[in-house]
Amino acid sequence: EAQAEGVRVVLLNAGAYTHTSIALHDAIKAIRTPVIEVHLSDPMQREPFRHISYVGMVAVDCVSGHGAKSYLIALEKVPNL
Repeated sequence: EAQAEGVRVVLLNAGAYTHTSIALHDAIKAIRTPVIEVHLSDPMQREPFRHISYVGMVAVDCVSGHGAKSYLIALEKVPNL
């Protein structure tokens, strides 16, 4: 839908699906719309199973560890994409 509507960038906080969803990985690969992965916490500072990101493997960028400000930081990156 984002691609069909001409959305410039998708900010995606996939929560636990980040670490488990190959379906999200494939969906992101299937569109031309860039995706920025967003996390409130820093997954690399959490449990080892959270260090794998299927979303991050295909996202153009990742912002994490800044709480709700992660979304604002991600929005600031949009003009450079």
